[in-house]
Amino acid sequence: MIDISILFAKVSLLLLMIVPGFLLAKARLAPDGLGKGLSNLILYAAQPALIIKGYIREFDMEVFKRALLVLLFSLITHLIFTAIAFLTYRRGRPENQLRVLRYATVFTNAGYMGIPLICAIFNAEYAIYASIYVMVFNIFCWSLGCFIYTKDRRYMSPRKMFLNPASISTYVGLILFLTPLNRLLAPLPATYGFIDVLKSVPYDLIDGLQALVAPLAMILIGLRLAELDWKRAFKDLHLYIYLFVRMILSPAIVWAVTKLLMLIPVFDDPVVMTVILLSAATPAATATSMFAEKFDGDSVYAGKLVSVSTLISLGTMPLVALLLWI
Repeated sequence: MIDISILFAKVSLLLLMIVPGFLLAKARLAPDGLGKGLSNLILYAAQPALIIKGYIREFDMEVFKRALLVLLFSLITHLIFTAIAFLTYRRGRPENQLRVLRYATVFTNAGYMGIPLICAIFNAEYAIYASIYVMVFNIFCWSLGCFIYTKDRRYMSPRKMFLNPASISTYVGLILFLTPLNRLLAPLPATYGFIDVLKSVPYDLIDGLQALVAPLAMILIGLRLAELDWKRAFKDLHLYIYLFVRMILSPAIVWAVTKLLMLIPVFDDPVVMTVILLSAATPAATATSMFAEKFDGDSVYAGKLVSVSTLISLGTMPLVALLLWI
């Protein structure tokens, strides 16, 4: 079972990674376009490496079966979040802010906080399960997420859903997991020969890139945090509504639905519950700001939701994790 003190410590560490970006922006050392550049670096290089890394392991039928359960519950979770978002935010704010609120309710920071956090608390085996949640996240993100910001139904096409950087990375990872090709990638052993060195180079490249995800994502949040008007930030009633809905209500509903479904013996798996609940309890996705930048949305308001929910997660994630004992 999860250790709450370790969860608190790991969340704290991620939050401290916000500080460099915040200080750079405040000292005016961050050049124009740095935020968009970091977003592209994460989306197109670091995150794909993070996803692929989770699949570099020998095939195991039990792992495969559990991954299918995570896939099912991840789909259910995103459908629940979508319903909550569109029912909660229908009016009362400018449309460009309502779009940000909807997006930030549906999409959690499961990739940039969830996977590093789950791997830090448990072991490398959990990375493959967490990456399944992120795969579903990206199917929704590059279709429904783009639609939320643009209202362009072309983004709801299968091509947009299944041909994006994260989904393609998942396909590569699955090929490695389901075939002996994973043996071509391995860290350098204590005793090694020339072939071992060749195998370690692409593995080390993937490992190095995936290690960038958490710090770069947190630095990006820090850049946006520096733009926040703190005097006005907490005068926004919708911020409090959002924080309750995103950080407490939504994961609690997911827990209740998952717990109910797990009364069916074939679905009863504590590992699946742990991965789904922790992924669902992470704060607003960093992609909220990235996509606001990409589609010329209200990136400052998006940055506020991401920044404040990330700070609040220090208390809410351990609180939500207590549900695992019920």
